[in-house]
Amino acid sequence: MLVISSSRCTSIAWVPGGDGTFVVAHADGNMYNKDGAGDSSFSVIKDQTQFSVAHARYSKSNPIARWHVCQGSINSIAFSFDGAYLAAVGRDGYLRVFDYPKEQLVCGGKGYYGAVLCCAWSMDGKYILTGGEDDLVQVWSMEDRKVVAWGEGHNSWVSGVAFDSYWSSPNSDGTAETVMYRFGSVGQDTQLLLWDLEMDEIVVPLRRCPPGGSPTYSTGSQSSHWDNVSPLGTLQPASSIRDVPKISPVVAHRVHTEPLSGLIFTQESVLTVCQEGHIKIWMRPGIAESQSSSTETLSSSAKDKLLLPSKIGGSSYKQ
Repeated sequence: MLVISSSRCTSIAWVPGGDGTFVVAHADGNMYNKDGAGDSSFSVIKDQTQFSVAHARYSKSNPIARWHVCQGSINSIAFSFDGAYLAAVGRDGYLRVFDYPKEQLVCGGKGYYGAVLCCAWSMDGKYILTGGEDDLVQVWSMEDRKVVAWGEGHNSWVSGVAFDSYWSSPNSDGTAETVMYRFGSVGQDTQLLLWDLEMDEIVVPLRRCPPGGSPTYSTGSQSSHWDNVSPLGTLQPASSIRDVPKISPVVAHRVHTEPLSGLIFTQESVLTVCQEGHIKIWMRPGIAESQSSSTETLSSSAKDKLLLPSKIGGSSYKQ
């Protein structure tokens, strides 16, 4: 066991293609790069309010580096799938996105209210989901470097978000609308929500409206719809509620009796976990129908029979 901080560990993420390197986030606002066993020490952080990176004195030391990200806890971290960017969210209510190889802060911004608790990347690295104490699921655009949509549907803190990388839009016959992304969220309200996101259909404000005036809107999320993209490393203030388009879930289902802490999409199912350590497996329609004809449908919509609870060996397990 390697102990490098007396502060609580809050999140761990493997570096994609990093040959065993991983990053650990702590409640003191620091992240550490590690690649195995070893020992190293770092200088005292002079300014707790500023982002800084310190490297180990010796090449064989471990951790390799310390990233001081913020004051207060880092609640969750996530790498983009190509390993180029690292997202971190924290108690101070900010999302921060770093260029991991260059060790630079690229962009970020403040949530609507309270701490941000979770984050996740889309497979193509274009969007980041965050959730937190404002009960919202926020969609951040890497192109625009700001929030481009708010998901309203939870009645309490959002504790887990994830894109469904195995789902494809139902437009193979040419009659259904094209949906670019599907993602899920879970919260302390014990609900699993599923969302569809197509940026071309989201009404996006072109600019902030003057006092007493009306905002101008357009569809899509191209960067030309916003003011000039902020300089590298800029953290945006919280967006005004009138400036961000709203989206609603396509499915809402109470899946546990205790507050939820996370979800994972797999090719055959969706896993949800609650704070008491119980895990439920929700099978996708084709998989579940081939295994059992008596499973209960999570969605009653004729358009989207999205998930089915697993009846194989029971749907609830102890960790």
